[in-house]
Amino acid sequence: MRLSLGSALADAAALWRAERDLVVRIAGVFYLLPILALAMLASGLELPAQATPEQAFAAFSAYYRANLLWVFALSAALEFGSLALLNLFLQRGFTIRETLQASALRLLPFFLLGYANGALIQLAATLFVIPGIYVFGRTWMMGPAYVAEPERGLLSAVERGFRLSGGNGWRLALLGIGTVLIAGAAIFLLMIVSRTFVVLIGDAEWAQALFLLPVAVAGAAAYVAFTLVRIAAYRRLAGSSNGM
Repeated sequence: MRLSLGSALADAAALWRAERDLVVRIAGVFYLLPILALAMLASGLELPAQATPEQAFAAFSAYYRANLLWVFALSAALEFGSLALLNLFLQRGFTIRETLQASALRLLPFFLLGYANGALIQLAATLFVIPGIYVFGRTWMMGPAYVAEPERGLLSAVERGFRLSGGNGWRLALLGIGTVLIAGAAIFLLMIVSRTFVVLIGDAEWAQALFLLPVAVAGAAAYVAFTLVRIAAYRRLAGSSNGM
């Protein structure tokens, strides 16, 4: 089946309309708060004036090594939010409590799968950008496959997700990366507006908080959009493979 990008986006919008309240609750706890915490953590980073790229990289590396446990915990919370949304839409009939329980029980394999996929994408991207993009498209359905069919083992879900993406690797990459780029552009614009506002009113702590909060909200919205598009694409591809 050739995936229709327009249909997948329309399906993602329909998912949002159908479960908006639950999505907002999950995103508020597992996207907004961790992103805000990460932003506050990063705000404590101090770079030397006119730092070279090498100095900036060294400063970021040292800072995050010093806060590694916090970064890991917040990253796990973000992964849990994605897993909860996948369970919400791919395991129909779950209450919010059952959704969170199922997500907690399967978080570690899901987290390891995402980490392995990310490492594979980075490895491909070191060869050239285009292979990394293609690998992203071929691995993007593995997480949903793991969630949607819990009777399958992790390796079977990897095979299932790879098979579903067959013939659609570039389309899936365009869909996922395009969503990230559009959301990223919106966040960048919001950062400029918010930062300009902070400069105008002064660098007081409450002003810094006002700067971080809308950026965190936008980041949470970006995670929601990315995950809903992922779910919509999986449902179309899996439905086709099952003859639906």
